[in-house]
Amino acid sequence: MQGEQRAAPAKPRRAHRRRLQRPATPDGYRVDTFREVIYRHGGTMGLLALLGLLLPGAWGAFQATTAATVANPRLYLIGLVAMVVFFLLWSARGPQPAPRQIRWVLYLLFISIVEEVAFRLAFPLFLGSKTGWLAANVCCNLVFAGLHYVTLRWKLRNCVGTFLGGMGLSQLLTNGDLTLVIMVHWVGTFLNTPFPPPRTKGEDD
Repeated sequence: MQGEQRAAPAKPRRAHRRRLQRPATPDGYRVDTFREVIYRHGGTMGLLALLGLLLPGAWGAFQATTAATVANPRLYLIGLVAMVVFFLLWSARGPQPAPRQIRWVLYLLFISIVEEVAFRLAFPLFLGSKTGWLAANVCCNLVFAGLHYVTLRWKLRNCVGTFLGGMGLSQLLTNGDLTLVIMVHWVGTFLNTPFPPPRTKGEDD
């Protein structure tokens, strides 16, 4: 019929833009949501940190490398306040609701703690007594980078960067200050992924 209106064509969905993640699997799967990141990556790293602390000597090393924080907390609190101000100013540039952005920043703190405990402290300490410092840290940081490839489905080049960053953090820990290393990691991982993934599967970035 001449006067009949035709239905407007559906608006094509904007393609996902993933700076870090590999393309979806053949069946369309990708790590899309904050919940998946927590379960796949946060859960894996948290469990490994817990297991690492059960290794011989790990808890003592944890206490030794956090002794400076306990002895002089004021300096670290000043650094923490400066970091939080930076996070707030940077987060204001994005469209995320404040409660969701706060949860993301706290998650990045959690992941910074557990990854440093596991891959820069506990496992290298355990392996180092058998292989030496360099071999132990290369091995642990290879596993660390490989887990990002598996759990987060990161691209290989990003995992190479993760390995190199991990080696840098391993070197930084030779000063014996785990809290400082965690803080550096927290800032670095925030700059790398400053905003949370989408809320639901298939949502655009």
